[in-house]
Amino acid sequence: MLILALDTTSRVASAALCRDGEIIGYGEKDSQMNHSRTILPVVQHLLEQNGLALSEVDVFAATVGPGSFTGVRIGVAAIKGYAMALNKPCAAVSTLESAAWAAKDKKGILCVGVQARQDEFFYAFFENDGEIRRKSADQVGKAQEILSQMEECTGPLWITGDGGGLLMEYAEKAGLSPLLAEGCRQNAAATALRAFQMAERGELTDCHHLTPSYLRLSQAERMKMQNK
Repeated sequence: MLILALDTTSRVASAALCRDGEIIGYGEKDSQMNHSRTILPVVQHLLEQNGLALSEVDVFAATVGPGSFTGVRIGVAAIKGYAMALNKPCAAVSTLESAAWAAKDKKGILCVGVQARQDEFFYAFFENDGEIRRKSADQVGKAQEILSQMEECTGPLWITGDGGGLLMEYAEKAGLSPLLAEGCRQNAAATALRAFQMAERGELTDCHHLTPSYLRLSQAERMKMQNK
């Protein structure tokens, strides 16, 4: 099974190829959120580098959010387009799941934090004893809410995600002692590995049901509601 995965939820856009649970190709570009111009060339280079055609892909996977509104839309739209053109199934992977899978070698509780706006984080907790399982749904909240949940965790506690460094600072100031999974953030390779698991479990969807997960209203939507 060949999977092509994209992650465009943060300033670093990435693409990965996964064959039967093994990453065979990976490319990324720090495009500072200009993903509409960079992600497709990254995909093309990755396919050429591995001597593959897009038509050989069996499953198309996207990191569907939460994250940058524009970034999420670009990645989801690209994957929907590929899947629709080739009539192939899709995998919808949460940004927080992707970051958890990026830390799959860290055993214990994984607290995934991705920076949102207004001093908030997108976050979720996972348990990893060799198999990554959810302990909570994806949520959005301030650091104090996350720290309160950290205090209830027992055993090794790892912080991961692209907001992990900042969340670690909050934790240390609060007298907590979690471990930081440095460099572990959402990326297309982690998304591809989770997508392979989803394919094995029959959890795929089609292009018509692949939708972004924002968890919060956009700034324009919030302003519109405030002006009512």
